[in-house]
Amino acid sequence: MKKYNLFKVLAITVIVTWILTLFIPSSYLDYSGKVVTDSVSGLGIVGLLSNLSISISYFNGIAVFLIAVACFYAIISKLDVYNKFVDNTATTFKNKEGLLVTITIIVFGVLACLVKDAMILIMFMPFIYQVMKKLEIDKKVILSSTIIATFVGAMNGIYDNTLFTTFNLKVNTLLLVKLIVLVLSLAILIFFTAPKKVKDSNSKKTAKKTSDKKAVKASTKSTTVKTVKKQNSKERKVNKVVYAILTLLLGTIGINKFYAGKIKAGILNIIFCWTLVPTILSIVEFITVLTEKADKDGKIPVNSNRRENVLFATSLVLFVLFAIATIIPWESLFTKFTAFSDFNTWLSNLKVGKYQIFNNVIGAPMATDSATGSTTGVISAIGSWTMTDMAIFLFIITAVIAICKKIKLDEFISSATSGIKKVLPVAITAMLISIVLVISVTTGINTTICNWIATLSKGFNIATATLSTMVGSVLTADFYYFVSSVASLFTGIVSDTNLYGVIALIAQSIYYLMMIIAPTSVGLIIGLYYLDIPYGKWFKYIWKVLLSLFVLIMISVIIVFVLV
Repeated sequence: MKKYNLFKVLAITVIVTWILTLFIPSSYLDYSGKVVTDSVSGLGIVGLLSNLSISISYFNGIAVFLIAVACFYAIISKLDVYNKFVDNTATTFKNKEGLLVTITIIVFGVLACLVKDAMILIMFMPFIYQVMKKLEIDKKVILSSTIIATFVGAMNGIYDNTLFTTFNLKVNTLLLVKLIVLVLSLAILIFFTAPKKVKDSNSKKTAKKTSDKKAVKASTKSTTVKTVKKQNSKERKVNKVVYAILTLLLGTIGINKFYAGKIKAGILNIIFCWTLVPTILSIVEFITVLTEKADKDGKIPVNSNRRENVLFATSLVLFVLFAIATIIPWESLFTKFTAFSDFNTWLSNLKVGKYQIFNNVIGAPMATDSATGSTTGVISAIGSWTMTDMAIFLFIITAVIAICKKIKLDEFISSATSGIKKVLPVAITAMLISIVLVISVTTGINTTICNWIATLSKGFNIATATLSTMVGSVLTADFYYFVSSVASLFTGIVSDTNLYGVIALIAQSIYYLMMIIAPTSVGLIIGLYYLDIPYGKWFKYIWKVLLSLFVLIMISVIIVFVLV
């Protein structure tokens, strides 16, 4: 029923947008940046369905990405070591729910401020959801501390290529203002959303569940110990010294895994040795092996829970750091830094004779030809990954985990299918809501409406610019298209380029502010649908945050305008 109410809101939004096309003339920006108004380009029923097809074909990237995330968590949830990690994290923050929410808001907010596409951070949210669900934290708080914190961080994003190119800005433009507003914005979100105190009823329920779990663990522990003892007598062992030496010296290419009889793991080490990940894991495993106690014959078990836990923790850290590194635009933030582009060029030129090893076996890295200036390749450099790149990476990692943990093909397909079924309605909904964007952009009504509002006053006016941005954000709920079709019109209205920084500040902050409540906000719809939160209840919950953030933005804009 809750999802039904959400669909009603979405349907009404689409219908209203469609009706607007029947009466409002279309507009577009010419090459000089001026708005050219044309006749009414109303969409008939066939046109509406045609736009639906366009939204599916052009915006299926978010659906593929969500499916990749679902598959990844469906498989990783099969691992005992991951489930223990989730349980331990929840146990750590028991009766400290406010601290967990505060940390989560800060982490997502800061990351969103830095990354190229803040919505990619969705890949970390299922883990947070699993932990917070165990702590019985309210779903609206979970949504606020993840997706909404991401929007708040993006409000003060340090760099956006489309915005900066349109208004000819630099990274340090209003950087201090953005950082100050970021801190205050996150403080506002924390103040209104972080739970101050856990309800006694919840505490009793949690305590009861914890005691029940302890009883189950206690009953299964003795059985597990007996089972382990029986297995240890039959388990394969290797010489500790030999295994340690092979791990340190030849672990990068998996020789230690072959020695231990783990053929698949050894092959994977060879395949991914160029990433240096096997090298790091081998060093960590070497240290763990040294501290592991050998039997009287100097041997240690091939499989060790302690070793597995350490390697999992290390792998998790590497995965998170790498994922974050791929979406922070390093070479845009630091213009003289070209290490990642240079690395891509080196990989693309890696040959044995005339045979391009990496290009043919893995895929061609994106590299710029120094002679022609053209860019070719399919693998983006670190720092410029998109949702598609991350989706491919997650699919690969999911397959690697399944192979390493010896998950059978039938079990793998069953788990992946189960995960996809859960997220598929969310993915389809997120994709279909883009029809509002397609209708607005193809007919040009968003430019027409926003231009009408912006030109209510002569020249630049904070009130009309803000109102125009608010309306344009709802009609064009994609930042790239919003900047190119709505924010860009201010370059023709405002001749004073000194005000471009103020306009960009309004455009960026108000756009992401509106994404907190806009029924066309893909990120919000994903959160509401997945967490089964009615749109009406969400608005009642978040309006104080919204109002406070709006006041903060307006104060900062006025101060900057006065100083300019």
